[in-house]
Amino acid sequence: MIRRPVQIPWLWLLLMLCLSVAQLRAQTNVPAPLAGAIVTEWSGSVEIQLPGKPFAKPQRGQILSAGAVIATGDGRVLLTVRSDESKILVRPRTRLILNEPSLSNWNALEVLLGRIRAYIQKRTGGAPPFQLGTPSAVVAVRGTRFDVEVNRRGTTEVDVFDGLVEVASPGTKGQSVLISPGFSTRVAIGGAPEPPVPTREIRPDVQAPDAELQHEVDRERSSQAERSAESEQAEPAGAELNEPQDESREPREGNKPH
Repeated sequence: MIRRPVQIPWLWLLLMLCLSVAQLRAQTNVPAPLAGAIVTEWSGSVEIQLPGKPFAKPQRGQILSAGAVIATGDGRVLLTVRSDESKILVRPRTRLILNEPSLSNWNALEVLLGRIRAYIQKRTGGAPPFQLGTPSAVVAVRGTRFDVEVNRRGTTEVDVFDGLVEVASPGTKGQSVLISPGFSTRVAIGGAPEPPVPTREIRPDVQAPDAELQHEVDRERSSQAERSAESEQAEPAGAELNEPQDESREPREGNKPH
C-alpha cells in the first residue's frame, strides 16, 4: 500500500502565519517611554538649550523635549521625567542631554559630565526599566535612588542608596554588575564595571537622599501660590534648593578600589 504524505490544511497554515505576524508586531510595537522632562525647581547658574535654539535660563514648569541640553555652573535644577514623574536632581558643574527612548536605545538621558541624583519610580508588569547613559556606562533600574557621576576622563561612578541598579559598559558587551544599597562601582571608558565596594570606602562624605527630595517637592507646592505673584525678574532669586553647596567633583583616583 502506498501511503500519501499527510497534507496540512491550508487554513491551519494561514492561522499559524497570522499568529506569528501578531507576535512580531507585539514585540516591535512596544511603546517607548514619553521623552523629555519638566523643570520643577532651579537655583543659581543654570542654562538650557532647546533643539535649534541658543542657551537660556530655565523657567519653572518648562517642558524640555528630547535633544535639550542642560548645563549647570554653580547652580542646580530639579527635573521631573515626563514618562513616570521620576525625579532627577542635576548638581553643579554638570552637563547632560535628554534623549528620545527607542527600541534600539532606551536611554532617557545622557550624563556627559558632572553628578546627578536620581529618584526613579518603581516599574511594574512589562514596563521597561529606566535607563540612562554616560560616556562609559549604561545604567538600568526598575525603581530606586542612586547617584551617577562622570569625571573629565569619562569615568563613571554609580552610588546606590535604595533598590538594585544594573551597570554595564557599552565597550564590553555581556559584562554587567548589580549594585545593592550602600555599594558603588566605577566604569572607565572601554573597560568593564569594577566589582561593587561599600560606598563609604570611596566616598566617605556622601549624603544619602533620605527625605531631602520630598522636602523640596513639598516646599515647592506650598510656595506655589506665593511664586505665582512674583514677577519674571524676581523668579531666579526665589529658587533655592537645600543641597550641599558642592558635591560635583571628580572621583578621587587615589582611592580607587582594587
